[in-house]
Formats: sequence, structure tokens, C-alpha cells
Amino acid sequence: MTTISDAEFAHDLQDLTLPTLCRKYTHEASLHRNMLMSRGTGLAPEWRDFRAFLIAVGRRPSDEHNFILLNRNERTYGPGRARWMTPDEQAVHEEEFDRQQAAKSREAHQLVHQAAAMKRASAPNAPNFGQWTPMAGRQVAYTDVAKRLAIPINALNKTMADGRTADELVKRSGSAQELINPDLQWLPPDPTRKANFFEAFRIWHMQVQPQFARAATPTFLFLYIALPVMKECRDELMGLNLWNPLGQRAMNARDTHVAWKKYCEFMPRAQVAMMEIPIYATYSLLSDLDALCERIVVAEKRFREGPQKVVATHRAA
Repeated sequence: MTTISDAEFAHDLQDLTLPTLCRKYTHEASLHRNMLMSRGTGLAPEWRDFRAFLIAVGRRPSDEHNFILLNRNERTYGPGRARWMTPDEQAVHEEEFDRQQAAKSREAHQLVHQAAAMKRASAPNAPNFGQWTPMAGRQVAYTDVAKRLAIPINALNKTMADGRTADELVKRSGSAQELINPDLQWLPPDPTRKANFFEAFRIWHMQVQPQFARAATPTFLFLYIALPVMKECRDELMGLNLWNPLGQRAMNARDTHVAWKKYCEFMPRAQVAMMEIPIYATYSLLSDLDALCERIVVAEKRFREGPQKVVATHRAA
């Protein structure tokens, strides 16, 4: 391929007659002629004149370049619809084109589902439909609600299945967030465990009735989780005669037992937590554990006032 400078090309476009221009730029002229003959109206009016076409697309950069439609589903060549590409450039373009088409298809399906959800949601006694629900006056996906509430999607599904609306949950989420204090002394030192606990707290707090929202604190939830575990550990050790061990061998057996280690991990944290709730501060974890545990379990049930089960959160503590 003869190399033609930009200056020569510009001069040719201005000074050469159309026949001479076609003879000098044979590949471009042949391409243009084929588009005119084989595609008919498939060529935009602006490009029917060869000189205008050549000015718009430029000369062929190299023998490797081909003139490619940017949208392979479209058959009309015209301004902004095609350009010169090498095979490698075409491969990259086709990959990006497929990605964009897939994204458009997903968006179109989403709009269809959203329209259906909005229609169903407008019917009486139909607060939500499928994975869409009304929130702040518009239809949103469950995943967006879960992100707004900072809880897993499966927890949201369980919570909304009880009939609560997204707007109600957002309001409760704000109330829960006001109660969260990441500097509480009884919290586990590990950042991951701390984050898991507060996630569990947000899920649990959404099940609490509004009149008990202020009393349903992270401290209360921790005691609700910790005290039954401590009671279970104590009972297990008592069953093995290791709660008040007699002799060094028994003491060593207790100290290495997993139930004792778990009890000792919760004990100081529970003691600190109890001091934050005045009605529990007078109890002793050694002599009043059973009574305190029962009182907290009853209070937690009253907070929720319903048959819905609390999402398991023991590991998060």
C-alpha cells in the first residue's frame, strides 16, 4: 500500500476530479461502490457522494484495516455508524458490543418486571410482589432495600414476609442505628465479630415493636444471647462434676474444657453489660443467673410480641 501523507490526502480531496479520486483511492472507491450497489438504501444520504464519504471516513489506514459497522445488528452505513478497524480492534469492539447488548437486555427485563410489580403493588392488600416492593413512593428491588438497611437479603426476605413494609423497616433501621455504639466495653475486640454482632442487632431490632425500640439496645441483645450460653455451659460442667472441682486433676479438666472457656469468655463481658442496664445491675451472675436469664427471655419475647422467631445470632456475639 502506497503511503499517502495527510497533506497529500487533503490536497487530493480538494483538487482532484471525482474520477481521478476514485482511481487513486481504489479500495475506498470499491468499498463505496459495493455499499451503493449491494445495500441500496443501506447507505446514508450524506455518504452517497464518494468525496463526502472519503472526507468523513478517511483513507484506509493499512491493508489490515476493514470498514466495520459499529452495530452489527444495523445494516445502514452512515456517520457515526462505522469505522476502520484491524481484526484485533474488531474483536475487542465485538466483545464490548456484546457486553453492552447484554446490559441493555437485562435493563429491559428489569423494567418489565418493575412495571409488573408496580401494577401488582397498586392492588389492595398487596404491599409487595416478587423481589420488588414500594419504598418512599417508588418501586425498588429487594437488594436495594437490603443495602439501605445494611442487612443480608435473606434476612430481609424473612422480615418482610411478616407483613412489614420497606418504609417501616427504614424507619426502624434509623432507630437501631441511633443505639449502636462501637466503643461499648463488652463488645468483642475482633472487628469482624463486632461487625457481625451489629448486623445481627439491626436484623433483630426490626422485629421489635415500636414502643420497645429504645429499650431494645445492643446491650440487651448481647445479654439475651450470652446468658443462655453461660447457663448451658454451667449446667454442662455441673453434670460432669467440674463446676466446683475438687482436686488439681478435676481443676485441670475444667480449665481445658470448651464449656468453661466459653463461660469465662462471656462472664466478664456480661458483667460489664449488666451495669449498663440499671434493672439488671443488682443481679449476680453467680447466684441469680437462672432468674436473670428467664427475665431477659420473657422481656425479649415481649419486645417482639409475636410468634416470629428471632434470626439466630448466637455466633455473631
